[in-house]
Amino acid sequence: MAFTSVISRCTFRSVVLPAALVLCSSVFQAAPVPNGTYRATAYAQSGTTASGELTHRHVVAADPDVLPLGSRIKIRRAGRYSGEYVVADTGSKIQGRRLDIYMPSEEACKKFGTRLVRVKVIQLGDGTQTATKQADRAVKKDVADEVHKQAVGSAATEEDWVKAKAQAKPGTAPSANPKQSR
Repeated sequence: MAFTSVISRCTFRSVVLPAALVLCSSVFQAAPVPNGTYRATAYAQSGTTASGELTHRHVVAADPDVLPLGSRIKIRRAGRYSGEYVVADTGSKIQGRRLDIYMPSEEACKKFGTRLVRVKVIQLGDGTQTATKQADRAVKKDVADEVHKQAVGSAATEEDWVKAKAQAKPGTAPSANPKQSR
């Protein structure tokens, strides 16, 4: 069937596509990877997160439409808080490319303020409690491995090094200047 538009003087032909083709093309469109710059703030509210996990270091709140619960991310340009995190929480004010990093004290949160940070997605979560638990275990393992090997890389934050040094017995403390792994 052809028709001519009087306004544009173009000829248009209607094309009939099978419904399956139209459905497949809309289902398989790739979503953009949420790597890039985010505005980060910090929170010190202890308790249970949106995923059911308790708050602890290496937990962030994010917009689940951008970074679903259970996502593992690396945060850079966050000063002593740069490292590996799991998205285990959400918040009504956390929309778009915003993160809220859990810190154990209000003083640390105030000192952190608001910063533009870089995020690299290690693994995108599926929004479930199971994915969050698995990602949390993976982050804790990566941090522990890095501290044990005394290799600064990407998982452990400066806070992890301070904690490890404080917990170490005399003569076995992690080096003040751990070996660079890069």
